[in-house]
Amino acid sequence: MSLEYIEIDDRYIVQADGTSDGTQIKYFFNNKWYKLDSYGGEGEAEELASNILGLCHYSKENFVTYKSIIINGQKGCVSGNFLKDGETYITLYRLYKNIIGRDLAFVTSGMDYDDAIEYVVSFVDKYTGLDIRPYLADTFLLDELILNEDRHFNNLGIISGGQGYRTAPIFDNGRSLFIGNKRYDPENDIQKNRSRAFAKAFSGSFSLNRKYLEKYSSLRLDKRLIMDFLSQKDLSFDNIYSRLLCLIGC
Repeated sequence: MSLEYIEIDDRYIVQADGTSDGTQIKYFFNNKWYKLDSYGGEGEAEELASNILGLCHYSKENFVTYKSIIINGQKGCVSGNFLKDGETYITLYRLYKNIIGRDLAFVTSGMDYDDAIEYVVSFVDKYTGLDIRPYLADTFLLDELILNEDRHFNNLGIISGGQGYRTAPIFDNGRSLFIGNKRYDPENDIQKNRSRAFAKAFSGSFSLNRKYLEKYSSLRLDKRLIMDFLSQKDLSFDNIYSRLLCLIGC
């Protein structure tokens, strides 16, 4: 099935968004976000992640739905604007920088992962009144499943508005399933490749991040449903669907 195609003028470019690994051009047009692939495959991975959350009946308010499309002749994805009128998205990095004046990643890098999690949770609670443990728990559960290697402090955040604060939905899952991972070798066993994928923000271990907060999670991943969904994709070559199917079933 061919992907939807859209042309967007450069005047709608909002930013060339730099992560620790790459840069993605973003457009904001007709109250939607359009994002070009940087490595190739990010848009498809975004769509897959949101499909998984939908299959598992996760609240639609808690995640962003993505769709793979072609933007100005290049692959990418589109998603809706999750902000309501008068709201602003604030990354955890920016929140800490604005209040404390320091780099949150640098500050937490000298802590054990569990202490770092508690430190960030306490900081957010102190200055916003939000308990972000359920938000982090659900995010880390998804990240472990899809091996999201780009969950840094600019991809975690809160929303500020007239009614106070609320946690942001889960979004930005494009650097998953070895997209952009130069250590990935399709000739190797999937479990060997898995050892070459690393988490961010707190521990480099996906499982340590997930286990520390799992009691706060409301997300229930139905692996049978996910595997049934994946089995309907073209699995005849190495792609994100065949990788995830093997990660779950192998």
